[in-house]
Amino acid sequence: MNMNETILESIDPEVADRLIKSGDEIAQGRTKSSWVGAALAMGSVPIALAALSKDAFGQASTSVQGVLNFALMLEIFENEFYKAVLGASSVTAQNTAFAAVRAKVSPAAQAAIAQIQLHEKAHVDTLTAAGAVNTLKLDGTSFDFTGARGAGNGPFAQATTDLNFLLLTAQGAEDTGVRAYKGQAANLMSSPATLEAALRIHSVEARHASKIRRLRRQTGAPSNVRYSGVVSGAGSTAIGADNVSSPAAGAVTALTAIYAGEDNTTQGTVAVTGLSNLPTSNFGTNAPSEAFDEPLTMAAVIAIVQPFFIPSLS
Repeated sequence: MNMNETILESIDPEVADRLIKSGDEIAQGRTKSSWVGAALAMGSVPIALAALSKDAFGQASTSVQGVLNFALMLEIFENEFYKAVLGASSVTAQNTAFAAVRAKVSPAAQAAIAQIQLHEKAHVDTLTAAGAVNTLKLDGTSFDFTGARGAGNGPFAQATTDLNFLLLTAQGAEDTGVRAYKGQAANLMSSPATLEAALRIHSVEARHASKIRRLRRQTGAPSNVRYSGVVSGAGSTAIGADNVSSPAAGAVTALTAIYAGEDNTTQGTVAVTGLSNLPTSNFGTNAPSEAFDEPLTMAAVIAIVQPFFIPSLS
């Protein structure tokens, strides 16, 4: 029996029926097997269940266009961040800001970051082709990567000189993206093609998060920064900042918000307790919470990223 079957069969049948019926209605005639199968193939069981459960239990929704615009905003931010780190920004001041830390990045890490940046650019292009609109006219001049909305002296300024903090910041950005896409999956279910594109991007963002963690482990990050990209714990515990020297209080607050609720073991109304009976030598005692990436609402994401955007996002 594969892992998908194990997790699906652990769900209470009555709850599963509600999820699948809701998914069928939103999918406008698509069978539960075709929709859920596509979601599982692109975003794994947790994505499918979270998307279905958000509608089944009556949570608020956002229009498809609104989700596209929101996703594009985040991808432009990530693309411009990595361009600045690499010295490839169209804004000279952005390149100069990261010059000191750039010299500390190994050639292998630079190659990895360059590949991630290309992915982010592709995400921008994909979302734009899908109909997303850059409503704020964002470009390289729209961001303050120190987190001070243009003042240039925010709590993430340490990322311009400290390699460990830079990688920690990149990890936080990727994990925010993963949780943001998860949070909006349900709002795209009326547009299967758009949902497919979003889930594909979601899976790439998760791979980025895993790669950044590997780079962090190479520079001394603690073992709770998992190679797999799995989030262990919640809030400050999940950050894994033991190899970062004296991060600013504002940065700790922001990073804590990124990982808030990641210790959750309930999906929809189902308590994921079965995994706790597995041998801890193979899966660990935190397996029930680590099995799922928790969604972030649009409002929560905006609150996290607003300090890096000079224009107002509200």
